[in-house]
Amino acid sequence: MKKCFGLVFLVIALITTLLFSSTASANSWNLKGKLLSAVIKTHDWDDYTLLGNQADPFAVMKARYHQAMFFVDNRDKLHVYTTAVYQPDDKREAPSLMMMDQNLYLSYGNDEQYVFRPGTEDGEYLLYSATIRNFQLLSNWENEADGPFSYWANERGSTALWQSKIRLSDFNIKLLPHSVAEVHAMNLMHAQFDSSLQCLGFVEGSGDIYNVDHPGKLLKVGKKKTAPVYSAPYGKSAWRAGNGKAAVGLNGDIWMLSQYRNEEGQSYACIRYNVSERTQRIGYALCKDLGLPEITDWHPDEPITGFAHVDVEATADTWLTDDPDVSQYSQFQVPKGTQFSCMGLYNDYYAYVGAEVKNDRFVYGGAIIWGFVPVRNLKPIEQEKQPEAMSRLVGKWKMEAGGSMADDYLVFNSDGTFTAGMWNWDLDTLERVKIAARDSGTWYVTKYNPFMNLYWNKPPFQLTLIYDNGQVKIRGLNFVDEGFSLTNAEGGGGYIPAAEDDVQLTEDQG
Repeated sequence: MKKCFGLVFLVIALITTLLFSSTASANSWNLKGKLLSAVIKTHDWDDYTLLGNQADPFAVMKARYHQAMFFVDNRDKLHVYTTAVYQPDDKREAPSLMMMDQNLYLSYGNDEQYVFRPGTEDGEYLLYSATIRNFQLLSNWENEADGPFSYWANERGSTALWQSKIRLSDFNIKLLPHSVAEVHAMNLMHAQFDSSLQCLGFVEGSGDIYNVDHPGKLLKVGKKKTAPVYSAPYGKSAWRAGNGKAAVGLNGDIWMLSQYRNEEGQSYACIRYNVSERTQRIGYALCKDLGLPEITDWHPDEPITGFAHVDVEATADTWLTDDPDVSQYSQFQVPKGTQFSCMGLYNDYYAYVGAEVKNDRFVYGGAIIWGFVPVRNLKPIEQEKQPEAMSRLVGKWKMEAGGSMADDYLVFNSDGTFTAGMWNWDLDTLERVKIAARDSGTWYVTKYNPFMNLYWNKPPFQLTLIYDNGQVKIRGLNFVDEGFSLTNAEGGGGYIPAAEDDVQLTEDQG
């Protein structure tokens, strides 16, 4: 009997020890509820503690060199978003979190606040509004299930429309536009690379851009070896991170973003892999090292499947990174005026560019480097306008057939301004004109070089429409008979001259 009593006492003591150990561990995180339950399941975050306050199921956690937003969804899955908050080097005060009516409020002092709303059935949060001192973003929330697809930017009475859909999972607090001028710059870059958005591929089956919740196609190589990783698919001719020793362990998780066959016929895979909890790397490894077949079906000169080649220039001192999703660590400082060949946009915040480097500087004849530079700090290098082509467009036009490449009607004026809008074709002419959606802005035509790889039909010209509301549309332009056609990566739409009663744009004519 004494033995039984002693055994019971030993079990109770063991349970008490485990409970005390769990409580001590919880105290080190300063967490509670579902978030504590999720974090306690892994040892990845043992060195982290709460920064500011917890607003269940959200908290900002910190370590010595890293801070991140921790979030537990309605399926008890833990998400960790580094770019959603400032980092220790930014030397910002602790953030404040608040939950109200299921909305998340993230604040840094009184002058900076972000509001996120649940927008999908699985509880994914979307940016609803942002206030950064005198600058504001307010979403056009079109559908509570899908969330916003554009935001109105306002700064001291100046406004612009920014077309984007920002999830908490890909929210970047540093690179979100902080002024109307930055919105205009990002709109121009997004329009120029409309055919090359998400240029490193899509998540299979979802259509979503890559972020930490949608990391790509997971490869399970399962070898106890490493493979060298280069910034570009050119082996020893390319720059290599990690002091020239960057490599990926083939027994760990590797995500494939896309594949590339270089001019010498070598097959590479663009991969992402973890270096630590606070650092990832994107680069290229040989397909054969990853157990992948050689690339045979290869079309680098086709839009969408191949990269773009558009010359761009840095408009401010900025940086180039090989880790746009987590650390955003600056591998190279980019001085204002640096030129790159831009291959497309990786996401809303980063452009994918190519250059050559030597001794930590951008030079000609150095090692090939492909990396990521903030979109807001780049602009396409201006091309010479084509007055003869522009004179052929002066007049009134209406869309005749094809896809919607621009507005239903376009009126080009000789002074470089235009008026445009969308019809409701179910109405008669007078009523249609009366309620027509009208826009205006400036326009110009430039030559198009087929090497840019933006349009399927390789047109001779490119048309740029800059709307007064901040939107930008850039399309391939080709003159056909008495009209013209506009194209993008895979479609097109034709326009013909409009009669006076087809396009009546002033209020007194309505």
